[in-house]
Amino acid sequence: MRSRPMVVWFLVTAAIAVASFANALPVTLKDTNGTKYNINTQVFGPTLSNASGAVTNATFVQPVTVTSYYVGFTPWFLFLTTYTVQRQVNVPLTPAFGGFNGLLIAGANGEKFPVPLVFNPAQVASEECPDSNGKNKQLVFATQTFAVAGQNITVTRKVYVPSNQDWVRWLNIVTNAGPNPTQVAVVLLGVLASGSNTKLVATSTGDSALTTADLWFTTAQSVPQGTTSLQPRIGTVVQGPGAATPVSNIGISTTTSPPGKTAFSYIPTIPPGGTVIIMTFATVQGKSKAAKNTCNDLVANPLPSSAIKCMSEVELSQVVNFEHITPPDLKNATVKLKFKNQGQDTVQWKGKITVGAGISLSGLPVTVNFGGVAQTFVLNKSGTGNNGNGNNFHLNADLKKGVTKAGTYNFNFNMKGDLQTPLAQFGLTNADAKNVPVSIPLTMQAGPGQYATDQPFTYNATAGKSGTAKAP
Repeated sequence: MRSRPMVVWFLVTAAIAVASFANALPVTLKDTNGTKYNINTQVFGPTLSNASGAVTNATFVQPVTVTSYYVGFTPWFLFLTTYTVQRQVNVPLTPAFGGFNGLLIAGANGEKFPVPLVFNPAQVASEECPDSNGKNKQLVFATQTFAVAGQNITVTRKVYVPSNQDWVRWLNIVTNAGPNPTQVAVVLLGVLASGSNTKLVATSTGDSALTTADLWFTTAQSVPQGTTSLQPRIGTVVQGPGAATPVSNIGISTTTSPPGKTAFSYIPTIPPGGTVIIMTFATVQGKSKAAKNTCNDLVANPLPSSAIKCMSEVELSQVVNFEHITPPDLKNATVKLKFKNQGQDTVQWKGKITVGAGISLSGLPVTVNFGGVAQTFVLNKSGTGNNGNGNNFHLNADLKKGVTKAGTYNFNFNMKGDLQTPLAQFGLTNADAKNVPVSIPLTMQAGPGQYATDQPFTYNATAGKSGTAKAP
């Protein structure tokens, strides 16, 4: 299988040895399914697909019910009948990869390098962003400096696997430390364990060809009819809609060595002192439908709050392969949980938000997602939306002839309901707590603007009574 267009650097990498695995010290991170992602940390002599921060392999551990279809002949009535047989697969599904999402700098200012520069700082990754149980969820790699186009380019990456979602996220962070703007070719290279038997199951555009128009794709191992693959199904997200720097080349090859090679390239222009982040996701599942659904969720507009967990406001603003994410400015925010009264928890949030010119507020939908609790408000001409039961939103924008003037304006929203269950994953639990630091993600979609932040709070609570989180 060869996709169109072919990846520019695909054939260049074929001349470089990629068959052997790196000698690495992997760290295992688990998602909500218990899927194990083995992440390379300290790598010696890396291959292109198995460099620092790449996932060496992944294992789906939950039982899977498989449905098989076959056609049988019914002699009494002389016609064919389709029969189905269901059986449960109870063994772990593995391997998934032969190294995946290795990070390379393959060229600059329109020129390819004879040999790509492989990200490999050869240092143990640090840990950050533990979940509510204290388990580390993100690996942070040391910065590596490359001489590119006569000036220094620094590269690092972060790899995050949440406890309550079923995917792995990469932040590939590239900074131009030189005095001149530089166009950098960033390539993510991998090998699917399905190799020459790799089949493209689904794409975001709904066809059977993988192109740069696709936001995501899913793959699986092709096996003879009547048999079951014991490899997991894989979904990969390469970009979001409206990206400033979309994927420039994308491909899967089942014929090059090693077969099953994947490559995605991006060519951002980075100003002096500027930083860009290429954000990608992968999900390892027992069924192709689950892989497809997870990918679809990750490219929703706005991004789900879980997708930006453990990202700073600065990092959000530096992502270039998804629609620009502008962090809203906080004035104050308070979360109140009433453990004795179900459905009486509240959020009060006041802040500032930048709005473009020419937007009619009348009938404008505004979607707020606070830690997984979502409300969509439809604004009236003055910028107010009221869903009742203590759920409301107001944008205090200046208008001219019924549409907004460009500017930064105050906004506020209130939400009421059962917040205890969704917010427990962020540390707001029904237990005694005193000045505990927590953070809760917020995403908003207001007209054409997408806004997101990961807001820190200080949490105090008395078990069985109440809990209060206040933003500093």
